[in-house]
Amino acid sequence: MNSSGRTLALGLLALCVPASAKLLEDTVAVVNGSPILLSEYQKEAATAMDYWSKTNPVALADPANVLKLRESTLEQLIDRELLIQEGAKLKLKVREREIDNAVDEIKARYKKGDNGEPLSDAEAEAAFQAGLKKEGLDWTKFRERLSHQIMARKTIDEAVKSKMTAPTEEETKAYFAKIQSYIDSKSTDVPKGMDEEDAMALREVAGQIKALSSERVRVQRVLIRLSPGASENEKKRAQKTALAVKKRLDDGEEFAKVAAEDSEDPDSARRGGDLGYVLRGVAPPELEKAAFTLGVGDTSGPVYTESGYNVIRVTEKRAAEKPEYEKFKDELANFLGGANFQKKIEAFVKGLRDKATIERNLPATP
Repeated sequence: MNSSGRTLALGLLALCVPASAKLLEDTVAVVNGSPILLSEYQKEAATAMDYWSKTNPVALADPANVLKLRESTLEQLIDRELLIQEGAKLKLKVREREIDNAVDEIKARYKKGDNGEPLSDAEAEAAFQAGLKKEGLDWTKFRERLSHQIMARKTIDEAVKSKMTAPTEEETKAYFAKIQSYIDSKSTDVPKGMDEEDAMALREVAGQIKALSSERVRVQRVLIRLSPGASENEKKRAQKTALAVKKRLDDGEEFAKVAAEDSEDPDSARRGGDLGYVLRGVAPPELEKAAFTLGVGDTSGPVYTESGYNVIRVTEKRAAEKPEYEKFKDELANFLGGANFQKKIEAFVKGLRDKATIERNLPATP
């Protein structure tokens, strides 16, 4: 809703009930006099709840985590409103074509089904419309939400991104030296003497560099999946199917073709069975043992793991190597640039918050 529409709506409501009572009922926050509507919060909270129910349902079983998620949703809406207001002060505009481009980008995500299969234009449009309905959005509200998101992004681009500079070579080398020192220490604890968030980030990056420099084997896989608590009969049938897969491969069929037809791991099947690199200490022990025992080009018999029976082929082997700065410098520079950008955004938004008048009215339920 634009500013004039919001004013009209609030004016009509004021004819029915005392302004203060209705404002409290229909808003979750007021930011510098501009309300964040309860309906808007409920849509955002429902989206967040749906995401976490799929990715981490155990966490949502804890009421404390649910409350944190609801509070975080409200604070994100407050931040967005602050950025929108700042964008208006900077005289930034959101053009219709920018909204059209954002609509096209979102619609493109609906052109594939849940398993990556291509959808017809009619199927994609139906899925898109179902998504809008699920979030309680009509076409006007959808475009309004996109306009707000674009304005917030443009404000960050104008006020923060335009003033950023890339990390220097010296800064990137210094960061790599910290990573090398942490890897050499063989510690798995969070590094000491650093801001907690920075320390956790360094540990994660160090882990990735260590993994990319360790001994590793690249494999293709055909998976014959087992259900949890599979019976002995199910295991026998799966093993028989895996043996048939092995025979087809031994008879000369292309691994990518067999994986695409028979593997019950959709992600790797779409890549011709390619699992990427298997690292020591990361993959299931049975799969790791087979991968590191086979020679390049060799194919295993059925390898049993919790997920099912695996038939794998080794396509490449790499020995462990000492991490080298030149190999990782571009990725590290990008990482440092992104981390610095995020810190600048947080500082900028904090500055807006410090100057703002914010009233919160978090509802008792999502």
